[in-house]
Amino acid sequence: MNAHAEHFNKGLEKLLVDVKLEMIAFNQLQLERSLKSFCESFNLLSTLKPSSDDDVESPASILLDSYQAPLLASKTEAGYYRLISGLLTYQKLCKIYAGDAKALVPCIVLPRRPNKDILHLLMLNDIVRPLLKQFVNVTGDSITQSLSTWFVTDEHPSIFNSPQWQSLFPMIKTKKQLCEWLHVSTKTVRLK
Repeated sequence: MNAHAEHFNKGLEKLLVDVKLEMIAFNQLQLERSLKSFCESFNLLSTLKPSSDDDVESPASILLDSYQAPLLASKTEAGYYRLISGLLTYQKLCKIYAGDAKALVPCIVLPRRPNKDILHLLMLNDIVRPLLKQFVNVTGDSITQSLSTWFVTDEHPSIFNSPQWQSLFPMIKTKKQLCEWLHVSTKTVRLK
């Protein structure tokens, strides 16, 4: 395991020691600032398959999603909860609970707010999971656009050199390895 992945693993082990599953009031849940900023800058839902229509799902099915793809939050001193991951589940819950002050939703609550680096990695893992880990039908263009937006910086123009990428996917070091894993052509993915 590389140093970035090892550091991320140790940070998670410490953070996840005293987590609790709690039923919290949906109206007490707010997006973590960095997650809110991400949502304002990138339309995650546009990367998902267009045939998904939550209108055909029952509220019970959406609530079940909150157990199978849970919300992860930390509690603020003011008593609110800051959503750290579970963005797609949160988006679905917004459709059925917006304005319902009595709605309770299951949430995994961390004992404290993660440090900035761990927080960023938790957010990245949450948004990368549907695209890369859950076998969504992806295209070269969606992979290129999404991963470039999420991992490329002036300091790290290659996603594969990004410390965040190396923390989440230490075994994928080249475009060829990524494309083999996703079963897509290297000709369709334009990454460095």
